[in-house]
Amino acid sequence: MTTVARRSLQEGLERALRRFRSMTPQDIKRLSCQLAGTTRARRFNALTEALARGRVLDHLLETEFPDAATAAEPADEDRAPQQPHDPHSGTRGRSVASQAARTALTILASSDRFSIAEAVERAVGHVYGPPLPEWEYLCVNLTLDGAPPVDIGGWQLASFAYATDPQLPLTGAPGVPGDLLAPRALHEMHGFGLLRRPLGSVPVPVDDDRPRELVWPLLALNLALEVPVVAGPRYLVEPGRRVVGPHLGWPLPSEVSRWGYTFAPGHHQRAYMIGTGHDAVVAAFCRAFLTRTAGLDARRQGQLARAADHFLFVKCHVLGDDGGTAGSSLHQSEAAFRLTAAMESLLAGGDGGHAEVGRKVQQRAAMLVGTDDDDRLQVRNTVGAGYAARSAYAHGAKDKESDLHALRSVVCRVLTHWVVQAAYCTRLSGRHGGRDGLVNLLDDALLSRLLHQEHIIGPRDTFHADGGTPPLLPVALWDPSQFRLAGPSRSPLDLV
Repeated sequence: MTTVARRSLQEGLERALRRFRSMTPQDIKRLSCQLAGTTRARRFNALTEALARGRVLDHLLETEFPDAATAAEPADEDRAPQQPHDPHSGTRGRSVASQAARTALTILASSDRFSIAEAVERAVGHVYGPPLPEWEYLCVNLTLDGAPPVDIGGWQLASFAYATDPQLPLTGAPGVPGDLLAPRALHEMHGFGLLRRPLGSVPVPVDDDRPRELVWPLLALNLALEVPVVAGPRYLVEPGRRVVGPHLGWPLPSEVSRWGYTFAPGHHQRAYMIGTGHDAVVAAFCRAFLTRTAGLDARRQGQLARAADHFLFVKCHVLGDDGGTAGSSLHQSEAAFRLTAAMESLLAGGDGGHAEVGRKVQQRAAMLVGTDDDDRLQVRNTVGAGYAARSAYAHGAKDKESDLHALRSVVCRVLTHWVVQAAYCTRLSGRHGGRDGLVNLLDDALLSRLLHQEHIIGPRDTFHADGGTPPLLPVALWDPSQFRLAGPSRSPLDLV
């Protein structure tokens, strides 16, 4: 559609909708009777009122667009190629003006923050506009309580509310024609918020061969919060327009399978809401943590990703809202096995080969995260108990108990401070730089208070000053009764 033709369409729609919205129910009844060729007043029920509103709206559009009936379909070259019009939506044969008017009415009903001009512009783009740059949307079981989106390492964490977010897809909104209602249903039925990011010139990701990308925001959120944050299906969107893919099914990204999470029919993953004011604290931690993660070289990022896979698997399957193990689908000893494996991924290198790996990991974890002598001893003992449970599980001996919550807490601290220390060691040279610089520094700091203070405590304090203290804030269970996608009353479109 040319710029002149599009502007003409938008201006005509604005005039028609202003007249329509200014009419009282009595005005609509009176004009509807005249259009039907009768002046007899009839008792209106919901059906006759809907017919009356539809008749009046179409009349106003015909007044503005006398040839609208001949403009039933836009030219193929003007339509977004990824998302053809739905042949079963009930709008086929309507004019472009009629489709856009009804879509604009739904937008206006969803929130009072849109003017008629803004609603019309979005509606025309949805029905009759060129493709827009795509965004990747990922369902997560975490949402915000009315807060604007927050940055999580290049992704935005956002709630799913048409009333406040102009970037959400119109396809799937209440009353908007379209065959892809699944995004709305996924969020509404399961309480999912979303992570999203602009794709720009990046090719549409193919799940089987995409690089490790989702692990970073999911790791940061799981370190920041006690509750398990898991990912669900993904889809692509023209922000403020429509869902452009996938057309068949709602696949889970392949990375999600590493954490053992499946989006099975009838499965209800608990969803959570970050309270008002807490979003800024969570965002500050994620920013401090992911900034340092991005500064790691490919080898260290690979180490961290392997450790994160073990940690996220346990977080999703074992540790519930209170950090306990009730309802766990994973054996506690296997959980200890995975958590100690996560620490080994990060701390088991250095001189001496693989001899006495357990002792090395215990000592290095204590030096890395311990705040004083008592805390270091406690960390060493907690990790040691985890190794004992792991050994019994691996060799078929009688299970040994370990404090899984305490072990998970230590692993959280190790993952967080390892990133801080690894990023810091990239600036060092000699024995404390290079491939094994971090573990060498932790070993040497056992015998040097100066090294410990300058090269371990110093970077940790700087990280905390940047907002890098894991907030571990309490979050509320998502309440379906508080979740509304549209306005509190029926939209004018529902009656047309």
